[in-house]
Amino acid sequence: MRRTTTISTAAAALALLGTALAPAAHAATPEDVVGGLVSPLSVAVAADGTVYASQNFASMITKAVPGAEPEVVFADEGQREIGALSIDGDVLTFAATAQGGPPSAAVYTLSASGQTQIADLWAYEKANNPDGSRTYGVKGLSKSCKADIPKKQRAWVLPYKGFKESHPYATAIAGDTTYVADAAANAIFAITDAGVSTTAVLPAAQVKITKKIRAAFKLPRCTQGKVVRTEAVPTDVEVGPDGNLYVTSLPGGPEDPAMGSNGAVYQVVPGTHAVKRMGGGLTSPTGLAIGPDGTAYVSMLFASTVLAIPLGGEPTPLAQVPLPGDVEYHDGSLYVTETDLMSSGGDPAGKVVRISLAATD
Repeated sequence: MRRTTTISTAAAALALLGTALAPAAHAATPEDVVGGLVSPLSVAVAADGTVYASQNFASMITKAVPGAEPEVVFADEGQREIGALSIDGDVLTFAATAQGGPPSAAVYTLSASGQTQIADLWAYEKANNPDGSRTYGVKGLSKSCKADIPKKQRAWVLPYKGFKESHPYATAIAGDTTYVADAAANAIFAITDAGVSTTAVLPAAQVKITKKIRAAFKLPRCTQGKVVRTEAVPTDVEVGPDGNLYVTSLPGGPEDPAMGSNGAVYQVVPGTHAVKRMGGGLTSPTGLAIGPDGTAYVSMLFASTVLAIPLGGEPTPLAQVPLPGDVEYHDGSLYVTETDLMSSGGDPAGKVVRISLAATD
């Protein structure tokens, strides 16, 4: 996953627009659920309303039972990044990714009987590298053109093949299968008792290099009009009411306004490897939730906005939330993480907030 800035649904619902939208006329005021968190990039809500929040870069998971004090229920001794939460009954699924040293990425379950590793995604990626045949960057540049590209921009402009790397960013449970959106592998994996398999490889985002992009990154004139293919970077996966998977994609390359809003949502049909782009024009979509009526909710991290897209309707900003990392639907409410990624020190200010959907009607 090559990025300048890293962050270590029904089909008819997703006629998605960009972020230049007016604030919601009846936007709800988010209610704090649990605070004092470090980089909460993932949230899961159990049937009884218990909230689980990852503290990704602090290597912990916090549990908040309604009416009780929050408690840390998992702390990783290896100081790995902890995230990709999902809950099924009383079993919590999460992922752990190395934050330094030798690479590693694995998926675990946590229950009353303890912690169990259910997949080694780094081992699977090393052996298979599903996007290894994909070419990213700009094809067809002359040698002289390549030489004129600033060194710090070459990583995303010059052509390269998909790397062997894994960063499980989100999970979803469907029966006996755990689906994983792997932001570094650019793929959706499936974990069953038989092992790990590739459900789909997301297509690269394609961005035409305009005069504005050229100027922003001091690219030579020979690049103007060319198409740069950036890595897909899947950030969330959800099971829709139709049984298909829906995935948010936050493309690689620079996180810069000059690049435009290139995030998208894809539909993946399990068992077929079929991928369909449902809509785009999103800024940094990192979380996706789907309500029982087919309404899709998308958290857009750097736009500090949560969108609601009713089935067959137009997308509307539902709420302004500072740096929303993840969104989950539960019992008529949305649970959204405020990631506090831009904190410059002091007490941790990340939190999970609750938005009552009844209050937005």
